[in-house]
Amino acid sequence: MKIKYYQIFYRIISITVSILLLQACSMGGQLLKEADSFKNVTKDEIVIVGTIELTPKLQKDEQQLNPSGVIDLFGYGDMNKNRAMIQFNNQPKESDYKVVINPELDKPFFFKVSRDMKYLVEGSVLIEFSRYGNTGKIWLPTWFKVDIRPDDKAIYIGKIKYTRDDFNSITNIELIDDFKNANALFRKKFGKGIKLRKSLVKKI
Repeated sequence: MKIKYYQIFYRIISITVSILLLQACSMGGQLLKEADSFKNVTKDEIVIVGTIELTPKLQKDEQQLNPSGVIDLFGYGDMNKNRAMIQFNNQPKESDYKVVINPELDKPFFFKVSRDMKYLVEGSVLIEFSRYGNTGKIWLPTWFKVDIRPDDKAIYIGKIKYTRDDFNSITNIELIDDFKNANALFRKKFGKGIKLRKSLVKKI
């Protein structure tokens, strides 16, 4: 049976639109940017400093983020490569409109977040992305609260270390105080004019 050109074109368009919708739904909100200068940090924002560590570390080719037949116009695969997705919210519950950061695993991050976003309510590491959506994730238990004071401009929330088993289930969570190293990196990045206050996350 012959397939007409318009049928092929329709299938391509359908697949493309489906992928775009899947990527948009996967994000479903706002991806926050890392701060490179305090000139772009408003009075209603604060810089959150910390680290998300996964052990054992992701192995080469463990993530499948560039499936064949998928037009990744938004660079969704790249924004998840060796990175976590952590949702912040102004209430201790998940939200349909997700405000997230995507820190690189095992490296200190410096994201600017709205001051009212005091709760870490959802976390994950994407393992597989296909034309059917996010088909594989490592879920990172969060449910943490951050203490933000009115005069804070930057706070250090700690290194959250997740240990996983062979089935990618999290078996242990450890909060590590690595403030000395984080503060040194913070000063190198932003100078000595801004104080970084230690404010380790607390379990909700």
